Amino acid sequence: MNGPDLVFAGAAMHTRMTVVRLRDGGLWIHSPIQLSASVHAQLSTISAQNGAQNGSGVAALIAPNKFHYLYLQEWRDAFPHASVFVEEDLSRKVSELSGVEILTNTAPDLYRADIDQVVFGGNRLFQEVVFFHKTTRTLIFTDLMINLKADDIKTIPKLFLKFEGVIHPNGGVPRLYRWFSSDRHKARQALQTITAWQPARILFCHGEPFEEDAATLLDREFGYLQRRSERRTER
Repeated sequence: MNGPDLVFAGAAMHTRMTVVRLRDGGLWIHSPIQLSASVHAQLSTISAQNGAQNGSGVAALIAPNKFHYLYLQEWRDAFPHASVFVEEDLSRKVSELSGVEILTNTAPDLYRADIDQVVFGGNRLFQEVVFFHKTTRTLIFTDLMINLKADDIKTIPKLFLKFEGVIHPNGGVPRLYRWFSSDRHKARQALQTITAWQPARILFCHGEPFEEDAATLLDREFGYLQRRSERRTER
C-alpha cells in the first residue's frame, strides 16, 4: 500500500508499507504508512476475510530502520494489542519508544513460521532489518534498494539522487551506503543469509520495481562486497 509523499533530500518520495497475512490470520505490517480512513478500511476488509473484525487482526508492527517510524505511534494507538518490533538503532534514537521488542537475526515466535529476518549491518551510520516471506519467496527491503522516477524532481535533488545511483531505471543500493559500509564481513554474512533464502522477488519502500529477477539484482547491487573481499585476498 502506498501512502502520502514525504520530502527527502529536497525530493518528494512516496511512502509504502507491506502487509503480510500470517497463517494464523493476523496481519504483519512492515513500515506503517499514515493510517488514513482508506487504509483502515482496507485493513478491516483483509481482517474480515480472516474472521476478524474492525481491523483487530493486526498482530505485528515493524519499524525496520531508524527512519521508518513516523506513523508508528498512531498505529500503536489504533491497534493496542499489536506487538511492536523495531530496529535497534531506532530504539536508541527515539527514547519514548517503550514496550517494544528489538529486531535481531532471529524472527520472533509470533511470525517465525511465515517470515525470516536478518539484520543487514556493517554500516556505522545506518542498518536495517531485511525480511523474507517464505510462502511467496518475497524479500522485503526498506531503504537498501531505491529506484525513483525523476520526472517531477527538481534539478538539485535530482543531481543528488543521480549521484546516489537511485534513479529509475538504474536504481539500487545507495552509493553513500556502500561508502560507509566499513564492516564488510558483517554485511557479507547478512547477504549470504539473504541469498540462501533464494528469493523470487524483491519489494522495497521507495520507487519502481526492477525488471531483473531477484538473484540477478542481488548479485548486481551487492556484488561490490564480494569483489572488494577478493581484491583484499589477492593482495
